Amino acid sequence: MSRVEKPHVLLADDNEATCTLLTALLHRDFNVEAVFDGRETIERLRTRRYAVLLLDLRMPNADGFAVLDFLKEHQPAMLPRVLVVTAAVAARDLQHAESYGLCGVVTKPFEVETLLATVKKCAALDDANPLGPMLCSSGPVILFLADLLRQRLM
Repeated sequence: MSRVEKPHVLLADDNEATCTLLTALLHRDFNVEAVFDGRETIERLRTRRYAVLLLDLRMPNADGFAVLDFLKEHQPAMLPRVLVVTAAVAARDLQHAESYGLCGVVTKPFEVETLLATVKKCAALDDANPLGPMLCSSGPVILFLADLLRQRLM
């Protein structure tokens, strides 16, 4: 039986420590690719489809708002799968970001469980990932389904 590929997450943040931490937190459930500026984020979005984009608003070479503008113009279906993960910024900037119809906003420092649950919720919105909603399910449910499938195939 072939192994189901993990959903791909693009992590866009110019802070390497944050990227290392988030990659470590997400690697169990997701394939994580990290980029460190807005221009590189846009290039990756042009060439690959992602289940979730974790986006910092403050980055060099095009900030998070430039990335959101790119998505609004070229890939509007991706906007509901964008999770902004950013340090404290002005309330008006957060309102501006939320006006794009994002999956959510998590401010740094964040609670690990809250972040993980929110990323899984965003991934569950991915129509291209038929197992998306199951990411939010508990492990026993997935094991039960796997056992049921194995019994049917034998």
